[in-house]
Amino acid sequence: MRLIGFILVFIASTLPLLWYWPLLLSSDPIAIFSQYLGSTALILMGTNQFIATRMPGLEFVFGPLDRVYVLHKWLGITAMVCLGLHDIIDAEIDGLRGGPLSGIAEDIGEVGLYGLLILTIASVITFIPYHLWKWSHRLIGIFFFFGAFHFFFIEKPFSNLEPLGLYISSFCIIGILSYLWMAVLRPAARLGHAYQVASVRHLGDLTEVILHPQGQGLRHEPGQFAFLSVNAVGLSEEHPFTLSAAQTQDRALRFSIKELGDYSRRLRRELKVGMSARITGPYGRFTMPKGSGPQVWIGAGVGITPFLAFTESLKTRESGHVKLYYCVREHGDIPYARELEEIAMKADNLELIIINSNEGVRLSAERIVDDLSGRLSQAHVFFCGPVEMRKGLKRELVLEGLPVGRFHFEEFELRTGVGLKRLAIWLWNYGAQEYEKRRPKQASPAE
Repeated sequence: MRLIGFILVFIASTLPLLWYWPLLLSSDPIAIFSQYLGSTALILMGTNQFIATRMPGLEFVFGPLDRVYVLHKWLGITAMVCLGLHDIIDAEIDGLRGGPLSGIAEDIGEVGLYGLLILTIASVITFIPYHLWKWSHRLIGIFFFFGAFHFFFIEKPFSNLEPLGLYISSFCIIGILSYLWMAVLRPAARLGHAYQVASVRHLGDLTEVILHPQGQGLRHEPGQFAFLSVNAVGLSEEHPFTLSAAQTQDRALRFSIKELGDYSRRLRRELKVGMSARITGPYGRFTMPKGSGPQVWIGAGVGITPFLAFTESLKTRESGHVKLYYCVREHGDIPYARELEEIAMKADNLELIIINSNEGVRLSAERIVDDLSGRLSQAHVFFCGPVEMRKGLKRELVLEGLPVGRFHFEEFELRTGVGLKRLAIWLWNYGAQEYEKRRPKQASPAE
């Protein structure tokens, strides 16, 4: 996330303190603090609804879209913490006069609170199937509307027309309009570029799709991703996939999609040549730097897809020497190995190294350091693959002397949890250890 984005979110959520501070001195401070928490929740949720629109300029302010999705998750969690505390801490102030809808607003606020709590929990439980999560996620905007209604008509020590009321109301309106745009107007507007499926090929558990534009087409940089929507029953929902080929003169696109969920499995079964599709994007900043310094590209499994586009782009752009590590499990069935080998044979500055874990070979920071012959501090390292592998390599390479800013990656999974699985495992292990400590020891036969 870009620093400017973090600063803007921080200012937006703390600015109401300028107006709440005098109220803290003149009214019940605990109730005023509770109302501030409720206001902060609405500000963060309104911001989150706007971020979800993927409007142009968001990546400039908040960073690449994969980081924006991480921000989206944590803003939602923070908002729910604030909302939960607002519900627990009494926000009622004696002497306030409620309007005719204040009682209804109170009840609707409760419905919105529990609805948002349930959906937020569902969002961070990653074992819930994607299509069910996606369907339930759409309801968040409805419960946010309930929260905004609660704010508009509930009893409070200021009116909606005062500066504080207008400020919070603006975020409520932005959030509602953003939700309407995503749920109703955007699907009807059919934004994006029209394409037609020209080729479908199965490579192991990958489905390679080539699409030809039905108009101007999409321009993209190697390493970016786009959202694919096929005009067919069950395939029309937008899903993000990496563009696995560099831009061509006719702006044809290639996706290499691994079977990871219901949608990708349905694509493999049902996608046919001739189907029409819409592509929106491109997104992401996972692109090659300029310069003559050494580069290390690490693609693990389906994480090789952005580097397919990288290698093709070497034909038309200058670059320092590149070491491409392709980490796989099965040597006999490696998608795109032959394609990469042919490119490497023609490109003097590309060296392809296949790392096969089934042969007992693992990629390590020590191996990379040795291969670079002491030039690690001058290199740029690009990684696409499993999160744990990325964290381990980054940590070790930084300790070996790689500047942190020269390790580039994109979030491999746009939908991530909050560590609940690790927490559950830790609690289970801790409980088992405590049980073993306290369990009475049985005497041995010799005793």
